[in-house]
Amino acid sequence: MHDIRPLPPRVPEETLESSPYACFVLTESLDIAYCNSAWDRFALQNGGTGQVLTDQVISRNLFDFIPAALKDYHAGLFAQARLHGRRVTHDYECSSPRSFRRFRMEIYPLLPGRGFAVVNSLTVERPHSQPSWKPEDAVYRNSNGLIRMCANCRRTNRASDLDVWDWVPSYMEDARRDVTHGICPVCAEYYYHDVLHPSGF
Repeated sequence: MHDIRPLPPRVPEETLESSPYACFVLTESLDIAYCNSAWDRFALQNGGTGQVLTDQVISRNLFDFIPAALKDYHAGLFAQARLHGRRVTHDYECSSPRSFRRFRMEIYPLLPGRGFAVVNSLTVERPHSQPSWKPEDAVYRNSNGLIRMCANCRRTNRASDLDVWDWVPSYMEDARRDVTHGICPVCAEYYYHDVLHPSGF
């Protein structure tokens, strides 16, 4: 699901700042060193709290914000970008309550020791085909009182049936502190097939 293409070893900050999409720069150890102004706009438009705004994420490690199930996969993308010295891309879904959205993350390795620039570009956006509805919390809240949502498609896992993930847009309407993240089986296969099946089958 990702590709590698050659690119110059530096991306000027003014280029990232002028992008309408969330961009950031990481140190070599993947600590967040810079976020463009579109980062905060995207966070606020999507119900993000102060915890994900630029002044709260600078100097934090990127993996503080990535679900455990995806950490090895993302670490591999950065390692591949550094090894080959070329851009690595990965497509992922990040829908809003009203829109289906797919993004492309592009990782640009900077000069060795200088870290990485990351650009997240919107590639698909369309209204959801499924209507919004008021969920019954007992169906989705697990024994710890948390609602488990897919980190990609934002579908919600039923507490009594871990194989069923439903589209529940009302859970994304407001910033919530009672949400934990995982990966639903469809996204795991579609976006992370090469992790699940390293032999290529």
